[in-house]
Amino acid sequence: MKKKSYVPPFGKVFAISLILLLIGISGLAFIVFFFRPTLGPRWLFFFFLTTAGSGAALPASFLLQRRLATQHVPMSVLIREALWFGIFLDLLAWLQIGRIMTNLAIVLLGGGLILLEVFIRMAEKATFHADPTADA
Repeated sequence: MKKKSYVPPFGKVFAISLILLLIGISGLAFIVFFFRPTLGPRWLFFFFLTTAGSGAALPASFLLQRRLATQHVPMSVLIREALWFGIFLDLLAWLQIGRIMTNLAIVLLGGGLILLEVFIRMAEKATFHADPTADA
């Protein structure tokens, strides 16, 4: 008996992941090698770090949802979860600039972002969606 898949096909996920990774890593390399760390390039660094981190986390998010999902998971949820990981990397880099990143800060930030995603998923489940096939 074949288990039903609740996630989008892996080809779409892999293509988006590859595009994000290529943009992020090439942008990071360009920023690191050709610019001084002034204000503009620093913000571009965080943007490309988010892009690269999201691209790297998208297949992991896909595999996690493929294993644990009990209902349909749209592509937007997978991208949002990968984006949370990119934001997490940005926060860690930001804290490292100020030399205030600790193991406790890493755990608390990660736990907070996971909890935020859980609350968003709970709110999505609780919203009413009218059946488009039902007659009025």
